Amino acid sequence: MNRFSLLLLLTIIFTDTKGQVITITSLLEEMIDRNSIAQFPEVAYQCKQASSYNRESESPNLPGWFADSDGEGFIRTEEINGQKEWVLMEDEGPGVITKIWAVCFYYGLQDTTGANIKFYLDGAAQPAISANFFKLVKGQDFIKPPFADESTRAGNLYFPIPYARSCKITMDKKAFYNIINYRKYPAGTPIKTFTMEDFEAAKLVRDRVAHTLSIKPDAKGKVIKQQKRIDAGAQMSFQLPKGNRAVKQIEIKLNDHNPADLPQLLRSVVLSAAFDGIQTVWVPLGDFFNNVGRIKPFEMWERTVRPDGTMICRWVMPYENEGEIRLLNLGKTIVNAKVAITTNSWNWNSNSMHFYATWRMDEPKPTFPLYDWNFLEATGKGVIVGDQWTVLNPVEGWWGEGDEKIYIDEDFSKNFPSHFGTGTEDYYGWAGGVVPTPADEFSKPFVGNIIVGEQRSKGYNVCSRTRVLDAIPFHSRIRFDVEASCGKRQRSHYLQYSQTTFWYGSPGIKHNRKSLPDMAAAKLPVVEDLEKLIAIAKQEQYVVDGAIEAEILPTVNKSAAVVENFADIPMWGEMSDGAMKNIWFEKTGDYVEIKLTEQFENSELLLCAAVGPHNGTFNILVNGQLKTTQDLYANHAGMTNPYIELGECEPVNNAFTIRFEYTGSNGKARRKRGKYAMGLDFFLVKNNFLNR
Repeated sequence: MNRFSLLLLLTIIFTDTKGQVITITSLLEEMIDRNSIAQFPEVAYQCKQASSYNRESESPNLPGWFADSDGEGFIRTEEINGQKEWVLMEDEGPGVITKIWAVCFYYGLQDTTGANIKFYLDGAAQPAISANFFKLVKGQDFIKPPFADESTRAGNLYFPIPYARSCKITMDKKAFYNIINYRKYPAGTPIKTFTMEDFEAAKLVRDRVAHTLSIKPDAKGKVIKQQKRIDAGAQMSFQLPKGNRAVKQIEIKLNDHNPADLPQLLRSVVLSAAFDGIQTVWVPLGDFFNNVGRIKPFEMWERTVRPDGTMICRWVMPYENEGEIRLLNLGKTIVNAKVAITTNSWNWNSNSMHFYATWRMDEPKPTFPLYDWNFLEATGKGVIVGDQWTVLNPVEGWWGEGDEKIYIDEDFSKNFPSHFGTGTEDYYGWAGGVVPTPADEFSKPFVGNIIVGEQRSKGYNVCSRTRVLDAIPFHSRIRFDVEASCGKRQRSHYLQYSQTTFWYGSPGIKHNRKSLPDMAAAKLPVVEDLEKLIAIAKQEQYVVDGAIEAEILPTVNKSAAVVENFADIPMWGEMSDGAMKNIWFEKTGDYVEIKLTEQFENSELLLCAAVGPHNGTFNILVNGQLKTTQDLYANHAGMTNPYIELGECEPVNNAFTIRFEYTGSNGKARRKRGKYAMGLDFFLVKNNFLNR
């Protein structure tokens, strides 16, 4: 029996015994089936992720957990058909590639060509897909928008790529920032592997699905309308029709308000919902609709805000017996609201789930030390289908470096997440490299950079993501974290976060997000509030503006005899942010290396280091080039003044690797238990970043 006949026979057998074969066409149909997302998957796939995260992150209990420079990780290199290739993802068994993100510059902002990407399916020696990586994810190859589209310095591919037995994805150049989401199905699940012939044969379905993703049609069903003045502390309530039904659409518009009151109204008017006696939705209206601080029109698959301020939600919200939706006015201003809710019949069964939208907001916190900020933790069975992230940024500059870390079911026993990302903006489908401005705002069906602070990200920044084929099912437990990490890591620098998670849960599920009426009712925080906190903190703690504090930078390489924190380094005067990196050397030739990551252009580097009676002399190299030799001995302890100038430096692999080689001492320096000291306070990087 030839291979084709065997495949056909297996397809028939699987179809007869286990149901419909998963194909490109069935996956495209699922992409626009709003009802299917509210049902726990009949075939319980796992949502997995491969990414270029920094492999120094090994455990929450070990150094490196917050390692940056997440663009170079990969599984291994192989020689395939006589060519070296970098393996980005591999999976054995049936599965589907559901989303691929890639930054669309390659080891520098100037290279927008990058590498080729190849998909080897079912163990084939030749790739089923071979294309320029950037063109593929930007919709400039055979897959077109909206299934692949350019965002901001990046691209997102959403076209499903199924495989029956295995998948391996490679690049033909060194790996760079990428994230790949895929479904892993149980063994024996019938799947028709992607071919270009099947892709072409699905053209009519592709066109119809693309059209549907673009027009986002209104829901059909029974419409309940109400227009009401809601006094301070009052509410507007909708008792939904009894029985097996589902909310298919919610449309809300706030009318006749003073424009100056709108930012506060978006926070203090809360959307609440209860289904079958369980409160499942409690989110400020602006946070639910990605409009924090102002109305910003956008179009995504499940939510839209029109230019006139009308807010539309299309997530399906099923219930078995009863439901209630309310608008709560927790503010001090009268609200005039116009609301329309569409419901339709629903066949509640064992896979049906309730829709949840949960909100978290904290008081402002310093940006160092780093920590994992929790979106949601839940026990039970459910599916994550989207989220939004709001950051109030008090300065012009970058606000997000943090990676997503999502633990699902068995991940908890491993103490490592199956989703480990490469950066906050990457998770939301775009890329950094420059300071964002409103010109970087966009909304696509499934990702959006909805609001960017008007003064080079100073102010409110709001990103959002919707999941369909890349939705995340969990059977027993999930924890969804994102690193609270930004480009300004200082104890005196503050950011403020708020966040909404959209998800479905089966009856009986428990979660850790409670209603926060005091937070919603409070005055909406503004930049000036954070500036006051920063000013007070700086009075309490001396901080150099723009400093990259050396004490928070990991040592990436060192000689065996080099020891950190061996003894106190004497200091007269203040250190920036109250600390310095403390390193001791024993013999000539000892060295230590520190890396400044996320560097995309030539920059002038300066260094502030400690001087004192125990300090040695050092060669200082940047990316292998000797920049200066510095004697750090002084009779009286202090800091270098002026700073040590390292000159203009060119990044290598988007980083400055700074090497300090101990060359001896000047004869006056005094050993401390056989060692000489070097204290590093901070680095300054001067370039055109804020002006790009």
